[in-house]
This record gives sequence, structure tokens and C-alpha cells, in this order.
Amino acid sequence: MKQFALLLLLAVTALASPYRPYRDIDWSKIKFRTPKVPPHTLKLIKHDEPQETYEIPSDAKNFRAVCGNGNRAEAKIVGGQEVVPHSWPWQVGVYIDGMYFCGGSLISDTTVLTAAHCTDGASFFRVVLGAHEINNGNEAGRIEVTTSDFKQHNRYNSFLISNDIAVIRLPEPVTFTETISPVCLPTSDDVGNTFVGEMVTPTGWGRPSDSTNSISPVLREVDAPVMTNADCDAVYGIVTDSQICIDTTGGKSTCNGDSGGPLNYLMADGTYKTLGITSFGSSAGCEKDYPAAFVRVTAYLDWIASNAKVIG
Repeated sequence: MKQFALLLLLAVTALASPYRPYRDIDWSKIKFRTPKVPPHTLKLIKHDEPQETYEIPSDAKNFRAVCGNGNRAEAKIVGGQEVVPHSWPWQVGVYIDGMYFCGGSLISDTTVLTAAHCTDGASFFRVVLGAHEINNGNEAGRIEVTTSDFKQHNRYNSFLISNDIAVIRLPEPVTFTETISPVCLPTSDDVGNTFVGEMVTPTGWGRPSDSTNSISPVLREVDAPVMTNADCDAVYGIVTDSQICIDTTGGKSTCNGDSGGPLNYLMADGTYKTLGITSFGSSAGCEKDYPAAFVRVTAYLDWIASNAKVIG
């Protein structure tokens, strides 16, 4: 009887723990939540929406002392290749309702920043932190958690793919490690900076090419320059000041499965901040040299502070 009680206690404890490995995900059957826009077809429907103002909570925190510490010393890569394992420790995988997959960025010990098209209509999420091989549930330094607590922008428009921003809240704070730590947010000083011409690095487990049908088993990165919004809008017709785009010439782009992930930017002090959230690409394909579009994080700093209690 005592042995049975002990086993029961261990089982209940395991179920109660929000952070435990999951090994029952069939990654071959996941689907993507990636908006695709036909080029040159939406010129007449774009409309700019004024941004709402949000009150910054008095208890909002910054994580400047620990944020943005990546490790790309061995990863001077341009062109969509595997990253040095755990060189982007804020990159998370988000498994949605047991069917869909997106990316995200850890921005605090309790909050993941992602795209609203990833959370829209969702019931629950499995958030994978500290991973490199996304389908390896036994990977060292990795934790997984289930949560249903999220907030997406109340003015998210799935047709225009505008205000495509959301936060997922973890049930308990995570402990920062070499494989799990937050990315820095931009500050108010970055508002108004277009970053045109600057090199940025989107990361994710999305499809590595148009010829593949599944996500990448390992985290990948690509370096690309920020392009003007005018040139991006000339392709899609729905790009506003609240978005930021990259030039994907040479097939250097995000793809299905990268949605919600970060657009990393190296600062002068050697740390990284995220300038964007992977939002949409072209329906023509990921390697067709059409721009890739992201949520411009600087346009939503107050929204993030209000809903995640995190500031840059």
C-alpha cells in the first residue's frame, strides 16, 4: 500500500509540474500557420490604422543585465544554414493545439513574444525552450511547458495581417541558463529608426526550402538586409509603418514554420535585440526573392509593456 501511495504521489507531482519533457509530439504531422500574400494584388485594400496608446505598468521590468547574450563566434554564416547550437537562447518553439507550429522569442522569465496569427483561435500551447534539435525531446538543457494564457493584439486583422503581435505567458518563471535566456527589446530611442540597410538575422525551424514539406530538425539562421517599406509595399500593397521587411535576394528568407520568431539585430555592445516578429511572405514561395515581412517591434513597445510588463 505504501508503495502504491508513493507511485501515486510521484505521478501527481509529475503532472503538476509545468516544466517537463514531452516525447509524444509527432513532428512529421504538424501544420504551419504562415500567412502568404500574393504579390501585386492588394494595392486597393491597404489602410493605415492609428496606433492606440497603452499605459506602461509601474511594475514593468527590464532584463538588460541578462538579455541578448547570443553566441555566434563560430557562426559567421550568410545564407540559411544551421546555427551553432544554443547560439540564440531566446528562440522558442510553439506547438499549437497539437497541430500547428510557430516560433517565438523569450523576452522575460515569464513571457514569449510571437505573432497573433499563431495564437488566433488557439486553446493551448506547448512552449519549447532551450532547444536546438526541435524534435529531440531528450536534448540537454531543454524544457517544455504547457500553457493556455496568452494575449493577442485586439486589433489584429487576419486579412491585412496587421497588428500581428501576441504574447504567451508561462505558468511559472523560468530559470535563465546557457541555453535559455531572453532577447533584448528595443528602447524608445529606437523608435523612428527604420534600420534600412542594416543586417539582421531571422531564426527558426521553418522549412529550409520550397522543396521540403516539413520543418527543419535543427534551428537555422539567415543574414539579410532591412529594405525600405516603400519597396516592400510595392510588392504587397499592405505594408505599413508598423512593419519591417528584409531583402531576400538569393533565396535568403523565412519560410513556413518560422512565424512568430525573432528578427535579431546585433548591437554595438555585442548583445542582440529583436527588431521584428516573423509575420508573412509571398505565396509564390520562400525562395523567389520576394520580401519577407515582420512586425516592427518598436511600433508596439507600449503594447508589450502593458501586456507583458517588460520594457527595453
